Amino acid sequence: MKTNGDSVRLANLTLPAKLLVTLFLLIVGPGYLFGTANILLQHQDADLEPGLGVDDLRRKFHGLTKQVAPKPDFTVTSTMLEQVIPGGEMREYLEKGGEPAIRSLIAWLEGGADKAEFSQAGLKQPGDPSPQAVIAAQCVECHNAEDGDMADVPFAPSRAAAPDFELVFELAQPESQRDETGPRTLTLAPTSVKNLVHITHAHILTMPVFTLLVGALFLMTGLGNPVKLILGPLPMLAVLTDIGSWWAARFIEPF
Repeated sequence: MKTNGDSVRLANLTLPAKLLVTLFLLIVGPGYLFGTANILLQHQDADLEPGLGVDDLRRKFHGLTKQVAPKPDFTVTSTMLEQVIPGGEMREYLEKGGEPAIRSLIAWLEGGADKAEFSQAGLKQPGDPSPQAVIAAQCVECHNAEDGDMADVPFAPSRAAAPDFELVFELAQPESQRDETGPRTLTLAPTSVKNLVHITHAHILTMPVFTLLVGALFLMTGLGNPVKLILGPLPMLAVLTDIGSWWAARFIEPF
């Protein structure tokens, strides 16, 4: 039995179907805009320079080496401080908490990791979380003695427990005064392969679904088949190219 192709056009849908399609597009459209805004907010300043540029993406997906002048207020060094300042191996996890988390933890570490200030909020600016809260939110998932990936360097007995000062202090204890006056070379680590796998998994299972739905609506328009043949596959190809580029950039320097 043959079906008239015009019967599946948007113009021929019933009123309830048209309303459903309209509401779907009203939700998905702003969703794409917020996705673009998320890229800007998540990746800007990754190269330690304001704004979003090619070096921000290079740092996030491949890693970046650059020379910077040390900040004069970096006067105390400790194992933990070295790990969370720009270029440190744990910096990417601290950055997930945003600028308030970065300010709070680094201010506490540079101030000598004082026990009285461990649970004190607003060390650097009013409204900043306490160092203990930052560690609980950004570190304890891995640094816990019960089931963390870094159980050998625990900050808390379990994932649900509050960070313990004595455990944290083993890494946060000041070791010496930093004496640097000239520029130094920083190697800014990229997103870890583990995190990239997680992001890829989430995107590759969700984005094609919305792309398929929007593409199906596009095929139901009155445009000619040659136009649909050219434009229809482009969103799916764009998703494959986008996600493939993450991995290409991760392992191929010139990419």
